[in-house]
Amino acid sequence: MDRVSRMDTKVLELEDDVREVYQHSKDNRKEMGRLEGCQKGLRLGYKCYLVYNNLADYAGASRKCMERGGRMAMPRDRREQEALADYVKSFFSPGNWPVWLGVNDLRSEGAYVFDDGTRVSYFQWRKHFLSSQPDGGRRENCVAMSSDDGDWWDHYCDRTMNYICEFDDRVAL
Repeated sequence: MDRVSRMDTKVLELEDDVREVYQHSKDNRKEMGRLEGCQKGLRLGYKCYLVYNNLADYAGASRKCMERGGRMAMPRDRREQEALADYVKSFFSPGNWPVWLGVNDLRSEGAYVFDDGTRVSYFQWRKHFLSSQPDGGRRENCVAMSSDDGDWWDHYCDRTMNYICEFDDRVAL
């Protein structure tokens, strides 16, 4: 019985060690993602942005950005929006490949918020006499940026498209 008790203790210690290694691995992935974003992407003030040419739905893109230590891009003013639009356009040029932004109205129709929960105060909706945005009503609740002109469009959240992550360069582990 004493031998079984010692084995149980060792198993518990090993489980604790595995949890600690897992947490360090997770922290390292976040730091590596942040460093990659700031080295390969666009640096703007204390933020870095990196386009991921991988298709994901809105929730998946958000999760992938968080796993990398960031969040989906949240352009808060005209300066950020224009810099992001230029970066995304140069990344996908020629062509138009939309990217998810961290903007949605999932909680309340027409009340757009960033993924961090703050209200969006600057918008870059597509304005055209044939198809002004947003036009999806309760069906299209997630926002993407067009890579050819930087305009925003509302889309179905389960649509898969590329995405852009935002990293805070002031944060370090």
